Amino acid sequence: MKKIFVAMATVALAIGCNDIDDTASVEKLVVTGYSCEDTRTAFDTPNQSSIPFLWSDGDYIWLGSTKSEAISEGCKIANFTFYNGSPAYSGVGHVFYNMTGNSEAANVLAEQTADGNLGNDGDFGYATLDKYNAFFLKHKTAYVWFDTTTDDSDMPKLNSITLSAPEGVNIAGERTYDFKNDEWDDNVTNGSNTIKINFEGGYALQSSNNGVMAVMVCLPAAVAGQELTITYAFEGGKKFTEVKTPSSDFVAGATQRVKSKIAKSALVEPELDYELRVLTFEDEDKQFNAYELEYGDWWTIEKWSDLIPEMQYGDPKTYGDGGYGGGDARYTWWDEGNTDIKHTFTNAWDMDYYCYWSGGHIISNYTKPNYTNDDLRPYVEEYYENTGANVDAILEYAGWQMLQLMTPIGAHSGENFAVHYGYQDEKSQGMSDRLTGFEFDGEPRVIDHMWVTLTNYTLNQLVYGVWQPGVSQPGQGGFGGNYVGLTTDSNLKIVAYGYCSKDYGFGASDQGENYCDSKSEFYLVKDGVPLTEWAKWDLSELGEVAHVNFNFEYSDDMGGREGFTIPAYFAYDDVAVRVKK
Repeated sequence: MKKIFVAMATVALAIGCNDIDDTASVEKLVVTGYSCEDTRTAFDTPNQSSIPFLWSDGDYIWLGSTKSEAISEGCKIANFTFYNGSPAYSGVGHVFYNMTGNSEAANVLAEQTADGNLGNDGDFGYATLDKYNAFFLKHKTAYVWFDTTTDDSDMPKLNSITLSAPEGVNIAGERTYDFKNDEWDDNVTNGSNTIKINFEGGYALQSSNNGVMAVMVCLPAAVAGQELTITYAFEGGKKFTEVKTPSSDFVAGATQRVKSKIAKSALVEPELDYELRVLTFEDEDKQFNAYELEYGDWWTIEKWSDLIPEMQYGDPKTYGDGGYGGGDARYTWWDEGNTDIKHTFTNAWDMDYYCYWSGGHIISNYTKPNYTNDDLRPYVEEYYENTGANVDAILEYAGWQMLQLMTPIGAHSGENFAVHYGYQDEKSQGMSDRLTGFEFDGEPRVIDHMWVTLTNYTLNQLVYGVWQPGVSQPGQGGFGGNYVGLTTDSNLKIVAYGYCSKDYGFGASDQGENYCDSKSEFYLVKDGVPLTEWAKWDLSELGEVAHVNFNFEYSDDMGGREGFTIPAYFAYDDVAVRVKK
């Protein structure tokens, strides 16, 4: 299929075939096209005054209203085959080249793709058969050749080029060719004064172009003396804009060349219609009013640090009466007046049962810096030494669990961060019938990004495997699992689900009617390599959301007979939210 767009002069194409007359019966007709410098299909190496073209895979032509079979490979000589038979070809002498519509109309697209070949770009040509059943194809669309370069080796990739003419000047749209009078008609349907050409995957500009970078197909238009605006959009949202005033119109079959050398220093940052606000969990950044956690000891929360439990595991503030979920622990926080992110522990099974076991986000400042892959036992021993526990039997088992709110590298910024717990999979419902996350107390917003890392508890068991004293030995599984430690086949990722409403769904397979069909993923373990530092997770692809839930997806080795074997924790910090200006 043709995917380019250019030529510097009238296109010539010779066709040879059997005589066609008003009475001939033709079962199969083969039309042969010969390529020369003026024939427009695939790009060849250009020179200063012209661009040679070759036939390319997927090209076809029309004979009257009958479309040929597409050729199957690029070449200089192409055979186009028609199978419709008599009387379809009788007396038909009109040949059209059109890649986007019917035989007699060009549909010049307002959004085109530049991938180095001709394609569905609206390119259009017309000819009549002579007495030798040959024709010279004259292209009736116009072309703009972008010869864009840079001297900066670190220039971001080019994503698109947009050409804009003054209002009312149609350079794109559908227009019918009046072949009887050999001219365009006066009407343009779905006309546009703007054409955008996209570079799929981005285009790395060079200091010089040995080939053709991109050519845009345009309708013939009166643009001489008019100001045309060209906008170059680069990765990262940066742009470069220039204005060109052509001395001639867009003329059928002719190409206008735009040469531009763009410096990285000339790129302009995008104008944003929002400001970024960041949830840091730091006391000096708090804006919320004091409130109370109305259960247990009725804790007064005046700053973020007041939400940090005295014990990582079993604290009444996060586990309820008795420290193990025996009562209500409606732990909640709200970044009021800033991002407006709000979180409350998950209500398990809608039974007013709130506990960290059921899923939630706890504020923490527990850290053990300078993690290495050597001996993790000091983390456990230090914890028990500080609490007075010295039972060897649980050092290897419950000890890791006691480190659930600890990160091995400190907070991403400041001292505080949050730790997520909660998951669901097909084998296990975790400790609740629904996933956990946070919501916006107010209008939906876009989460730009947040920083994430692994906790000690999760990291320790990822590295050393899941086991239980008296049940199995290190590396032999445990907790109903069969996970023995990281291999190159091990993968673990967090999945974020976006919801249009705070009335969100329940389980992993039931996102609910308000699920916005937005999803983002982030690897905590990739091909056996665990995350041991803070990493930025771009969540903007979720779009505007009222609520976000988090879950885990994992490789088979991490899923035992009872489901997800790895502790379902991750830490996050510095949540950046887009707030409209």
